[in-house]
Amino acid sequence: MQGPEAYLRDFHIQLPCAVDSSAVAIIDPAHRAFVSHEVYYFSSDEARRRFESEPYRYTGKVTDPVSLVRFQPDSATPFRNTAGRLFYFASANTLALFAIQPDLYSTPKPGARPPMMP
Repeated sequence: MQGPEAYLRDFHIQLPCAVDSSAVAIIDPAHRAFVSHEVYYFSSDEARRRFESEPYRYTGKVTDPVSLVRFQPDSATPFRNTAGRLFYFASANTLALFAIQPDLYSTPKPGARPPMMP
């Protein structure tokens, strides 16, 4: 998936590293991670490795791609890797719905409303 690097560079936007907020992130695909529908940037390869080992420690709230509920993941949160992106789920039920049709939920849809949950 294409990231917002060109936009960020065009407007000279600097972001803090997702792991070390006192460091400036490097705005390029090698220092980027997608988690659910959020994008995170890192100041170094080491910061990215730390993030990837326990992403829930650094993400803050994320959006469940099925229910669109915002929540704080932890080590017990259901997750799935799909198309180079980590998705966290607010429940095992939303993970199961995602598993049936990942393409339906893996790309954010403008103005999307949560589906009716069974």
